[in-house]
Amino acid sequence: VLILALTGRLDELRELFHNRQMMKFELPAALFLLLDWGVFIVAVTSGHVLDCSLGYYINPMLLFTIGVVLYKEKCTRGQIIALLIALIGVVVSTVAFGSLPLLALVIAVNWAVYATLKKKVRADGVVSIAAETLLMSPIALLFLIFFRRETMGSLSGVEIAYLIGSGMVTALPMFLYSYSVFRFSLIVMCFAQYLSPTFNLVCGLVQGERFSPSQLTSFGFFIAAICIFTAGELHQLRRDSAARQRLP
Repeated sequence: VLILALTGRLDELRELFHNRQMMKFELPAALFLLLDWGVFIVAVTSGHVLDCSLGYYINPMLLFTIGVVLYKEKCTRGQIIALLIALIGVVVSTVAFGSLPLLALVIAVNWAVYATLKKKVRADGVVSIAAETLLMSPIALLFLIFFRRETMGSLSGVEIAYLIGSGMVTALPMFLYSYSVFRFSLIVMCFAQYLSPTFNLVCGLVQGERFSPSQLTSFGFFIAAICIFTAGELHQLRRDSAARQRLP
């Protein structure tokens, strides 16, 4: 909101709130974003960074499926094979080790729904994320007042600065995501999103987490799916480039 005020764009935020058609998608998007942030924070602070990473590895495959089914986006044979391998990873992990990666699936499904809703919101990224944050704020404030009042009162100035800084770090990729999600196909978005869980994976290992057999099996299948997906995309790019060069 401060960014919009400083750039003289608060009217765009007001217009979004008065646009009933957009708010039909913006309001549920805010709720799903709230759930995503809540689950992610709980997972990270309780030592489940690898589960978060697995969830965000699954998510692009769900985005791929939504793009094909709902938006009729074209897909290649390699993309279909990659999706099937990813699904096998979830099934094998569940059957062989008797443990459904529940936390990972919650993160994956939640973010896929959020991305689908965001594709319907034709608003600037900063305006959109500002609206969602404002919609979430009353819930966050009530939670702090009723459940975390003593904790907030005991924070030092440095810890408060860290919290504010983490908010800024969180907001920047959300601006960029909101800007990109309706400018690119969901298939392209799902491929780009593999960067995030890879960084999460590295962070989890640095913090001392270790793979369980279930996680290791799932990651093996997902890495294989990513390799096939990437190879297919590069092959298609080469074909498109060659076709353009042959045009008169």
